[in-house]
Amino acid sequence: MSKNVDLRCTDKKLLEAAAELAPTLGLRFTSRGVPVEVKTGDELSLRKSGEGFVLTYRKKNEFFRGLSLLGAVVSEGREHVETGKYDMLCYMADVSRNAVLNMNGAKEMIRILAAMGYDSLMLYSEDTYEVPEYPYFGRMRGRYSAEELREIDDYADMFGIEVIPCMQTLAHLATALRWPGLNSIVDCNDIMLVGDERTYTFVRACLTTCRKIFRSKRINIGMDEAHMLGRGRYLTKNGYRPAHEIMLEHLDRVAAICAEVGYEPMMWSDMFFRMAFGGTYRVREGEIAPEIMTKVPSNVTLVYWDYYSLDRQIFDHMLECHLKFNNPTIFAGGAWKWSGFAPHNEFSLASTKLQLDSCAEHGVSSVIVTGWGDNGGEASQFSALPTLLYFAERLYTGAEAPHELLEARSREVFGMGFDELKLFDLPNALPGTTPGECSHPVCPCKYLLYNDPLEGLMDRHVGPEAPEHYRRSAERLLAHADNERWGYIFESLGLLCDLLSDKCDLTIRIRRAYLDGDRNAVRRLAHEDIPAVIAKLDAFIVAFRRQWYAENKTFGFATEEQRLGGLRQRLDSVKLRLEAWLSGETDRIEELEQPVLSHDGRAADDPRTPYINYNSWAGTVTACLI
Repeated sequence: MSKNVDLRCTDKKLLEAAAELAPTLGLRFTSRGVPVEVKTGDELSLRKSGEGFVLTYRKKNEFFRGLSLLGAVVSEGREHVETGKYDMLCYMADVSRNAVLNMNGAKEMIRILAAMGYDSLMLYSEDTYEVPEYPYFGRMRGRYSAEELREIDDYADMFGIEVIPCMQTLAHLATALRWPGLNSIVDCNDIMLVGDERTYTFVRACLTTCRKIFRSKRINIGMDEAHMLGRGRYLTKNGYRPAHEIMLEHLDRVAAICAEVGYEPMMWSDMFFRMAFGGTYRVREGEIAPEIMTKVPSNVTLVYWDYYSLDRQIFDHMLECHLKFNNPTIFAGGAWKWSGFAPHNEFSLASTKLQLDSCAEHGVSSVIVTGWGDNGGEASQFSALPTLLYFAERLYTGAEAPHELLEARSREVFGMGFDELKLFDLPNALPGTTPGECSHPVCPCKYLLYNDPLEGLMDRHVGPEAPEHYRRSAERLLAHADNERWGYIFESLGLLCDLLSDKCDLTIRIRRAYLDGDRNAVRRLAHEDIPAVIAKLDAFIVAFRRQWYAENKTFGFATEEQRLGGLRQRLDSVKLRLEAWLSGETDRIEELEQPVLSHDGRAADDPRTPYINYNSWAGTVTACLI
């Protein structure tokens, strides 16, 4: 039921934005409602005043968080004051791994971030934005036009959210560097050729393009994970130079261009540590050489990213190392949605708690929450909402967020309970994979889906409990498929689980029946089980397509359809192979006679959970070249 509120505010633009957000918060603005006076001040609070309330906010974005608190405060007739302090609360959405938020998806994300109190948004764009001088840059990748980005920037500004460009100026550019106009400035793999003037002409064009579009003077220039820097064409052209020298030379050039065009750059910091510690990023001990730290340009902010730590000692040490630089430090945590079709909110929450505890103790109050989309961007852009909410409640309250608070805030902001939204984790949440039992998230929902029905490269990485887990998970997820706001995600993941209840151990069952010479079992597999899997796969594809188109541009889904369509064709082919063996047309199915090995080299008696994190479609489907 909507709460009637008489919102008394003289800022017409603020009222317009409030009207955009009100329906999802269950608010209805009317002169007959509870009077709420709006004003700026030195706190974010809702205090009683006569028969109504006063909503006080410090920054524009906080007004919208205040709105999200209003319904409960009015209903309960209580006051509310936020005591937490933060300098930056940003969400970074990956729009470079096929899934590019469409305009509706981007605006929905902005409204949700506004309701939680986020002050900034990054759209991680490797080549998914237009650069006029380079027509092949982002070709057929769903790249944003300048007009689309201005619309997103304008919409976010309504809510006091700063859109910060997030790009790459060194590595992670494989999809761009393959095309004419850029393929001549490749060092190796996805890394640009440092020192070549054409590289800096390109970088300048990218920075200039963004500067003309976005209001923000801040920009993330990337520069992470350039593991092979200087070892390709650079080595042939210049001879060997230590990686840190090449990196610092390039950073100097890019930082200078940023200053020229009016940008204040930030960068992922991992390369400084990898160069110091033999390729390792997160270390328990050791220091960066002072001569390297002093050479980092003064206008560059370092972003310490860590999505993995469950070890407080490692995190504390890494944070302390960053604080020894002469540069400001931002912490970037993770809302795990980049390992298959489903998120890992439970792991995200466990790691984030200790990370934000450490940030608070070390005085780091600028935070980015990353939502990557590795290897296809299959998971919904909104599947990690519980994690995003936890970050916001921690920073605004300045204390650990109890479950009761998270449950209440989730219903206020998302219209569903915190625990209900955490059901999105179920396709990956097999027994034995909780953060206390497993040091890293796993992605069985992806590798068991694509595990080949005959080759079975992942057969050692599924337990006997999986079919029943997926059957129960399908029931729990599909029970929410009619939810007006998030039902389409529940349906997609529910139908995936329904499919996996039959598909997860299909290869194992086929191999067992074949090696046992059980012709009746093989006949049932060919004539009943495989057709049932195909029918469930068809249903999942329909739901997954609906989810994708609801949130993202249509570009990129071609890859998903080719992968899923390839699986469907393969299932048909395996059915024919089994029938050929049954009829005597062939006397062997050689794939089923090969030894079954683990994918990660573990022994047969390894006590760990069989489930692993292997988020590679290509490496899962076959050992042959594709």
